[in-house]
Amino acid sequence: MTVEVRTVVARVVFPGTDFAQTLPLYIDEDASAATIRGRHTVAVTATATVSLGSYFNAFPAAVWAAETDIDAVRLTVSSQGPGMLRVWKSDGAARATLHSERAVQGTKTTVFDIPLAPSRDGGALWLDLIAGESEFELVDAHWSVDRELAGTVSVAMATFNRPDDCTAHLAVLASDAALDDVVDRVVVVDQGTDHISDAPRFDEVAGALGERLEVVRQANLGGSGGFSRGMLEALRHGDSTYVLLLDDDAVSEPEAIFRAVRFADAARDPLLVGGAMLHLDNRSVLYTQSEHWNDRIGWVERGRAEAYNNDFSRVPFRETPYFHALQRADFNGWWMCLIPLDLIRRVGLSLPLFLKGDDVEFALRARENGVRTVSPPGIALWHMGWEGKAPNRTWEAYFLHRNRLITELLHAPKRRPLGVIAHCILGDLKPLLSLQYSSVRLRALATADALAGPERLHDWSATRREDVRKVWQTYPDAQFVPIPAGSVSTPPAAPEAAIGRAILLARTVLRQLFVSESDEARPARIAPTDLGWWTFAHADAAYIALPGESEGVRYQRSRRETRRALRRTIGLYARLWWRWPALSRTYRAAAPQLSSPEAWADVFGIDAPE
Repeated sequence: MTVEVRTVVARVVFPGTDFAQTLPLYIDEDASAATIRGRHTVAVTATATVSLGSYFNAFPAAVWAAETDIDAVRLTVSSQGPGMLRVWKSDGAARATLHSERAVQGTKTTVFDIPLAPSRDGGALWLDLIAGESEFELVDAHWSVDRELAGTVSVAMATFNRPDDCTAHLAVLASDAALDDVVDRVVVVDQGTDHISDAPRFDEVAGALGERLEVVRQANLGGSGGFSRGMLEALRHGDSTYVLLLDDDAVSEPEAIFRAVRFADAARDPLLVGGAMLHLDNRSVLYTQSEHWNDRIGWVERGRAEAYNNDFSRVPFRETPYFHALQRADFNGWWMCLIPLDLIRRVGLSLPLFLKGDDVEFALRARENGVRTVSPPGIALWHMGWEGKAPNRTWEAYFLHRNRLITELLHAPKRRPLGVIAHCILGDLKPLLSLQYSSVRLRALATADALAGPERLHDWSATRREDVRKVWQTYPDAQFVPIPAGSVSTPPAAPEAAIGRAILLARTVLRQLFVSESDEARPARIAPTDLGWWTFAHADAAYIALPGESEGVRYQRSRRETRRALRRTIGLYARLWWRWPALSRTYRAAAPQLSSPEAWADVFGIDAPE
């Protein structure tokens, strides 16, 4: 007698807290008819319908059909009471058709076997619950496949002076017993001075995680150093299949971790499995999923409106084609990214880039070694989105630009990528015309450091942040000052017509270069959301502050600084264009050693894995 082997790969789940904000991610239709009674249990009011065709509870059939050799998936439903179970299937345009339905009564376990072949061009699967004349309860439901899948993961979390946030994230991981089957250990790399072990809840959370928790202290080496240490510890222990990188200030959905591991287990080829980012401050909104990298300009492809800021409370999952169609992903942010340890053994750890862009570079390196990134719907966590942050106006501008150039020197497909150089020059002109001289200076320093070659990257991991901050803080637009009362302005809008914009741009450039600034100009107060270059077309000074704040930074036009910065920009990019082929060869030759476990182990002062 043959015993069938099956593995659960996804479970129907419901939120543990924050029902009002997160419910649209779990229940698609009339949530008022649903009463959540546990992580896996929901009751439906008599004669009402509740749909689980939602972001976290629809099964991403298209991705499974495309990336695995699994022929069919089984939905097993345990229910109590009178009702109807309906299984729906969508196509890549989110058009739904009824796959099957069963009437049930009393305590019942119902099984649906659903082929995946029809979903190869797109689509998802989900369950609807229709109550009869009395309450109908879903006790449990899960999706399984006819394979033995048993991969496990080491979670790596780098933290810097966020002990409470990091402890709260660990508490979420400890709260779900289902993770006991897949999580071997949780490595927290503490790089700050406000240690996680001193957080009020740490002892409680550490007790819940038990021997699986490992806290490592080291100097601040940024995200690349913190996550590389987590990767290295996973290699040293050697008993996990994957390492999962998680941000310390995020909030996980534990089921998403389970799904990421099982999807990677089932995949036909090794994959980086990425998790999407949901807004931490607006929890029904998915900020981004399936990121694209524009190889022509060497930058993130932002021109995809459907890929960003989908509010499931306004546009439900079932009505959003983007999440039903197969999506390409070039990389995934390291807020949540599952990486096979065998890949790390082959291609190394992160490059010593400190922060910003290390995730992009690693994904491109993985792709060149035959390992793509896939970000399936239903795998995500909550994190603060990027809209409220402006790293290009802080000391982080240096790392954004330097690491972008290094990434392109390593991976650009062309010998001299003119698109990258042109985009970089425009990237310097925008802050220059916006009076953000500190950003232009840091970008110049970044370009010069990229030109210097890869030899000092490991040394700079420990020192460059403070060096850069010192340079940044010498500029007025890096200093917070009181804003005088009455400083209010309505900035001009950008001309809609292309010719009008071109004329204004030409006038602005000429004014910046040849018209002396006025010492008597009264600075206007401008919101950071209005910082287009046209905002400063006629301004000599401005205060930039968040609404309601009495302090801000002062931008002051300087013809001398504009001329000096422009000369420096042209000179640096001319050198970069000329030296690109030789410099690219130098970086590509050095990268394997820079990212090797041995090099990182030497930085950490520990033994390399055997």
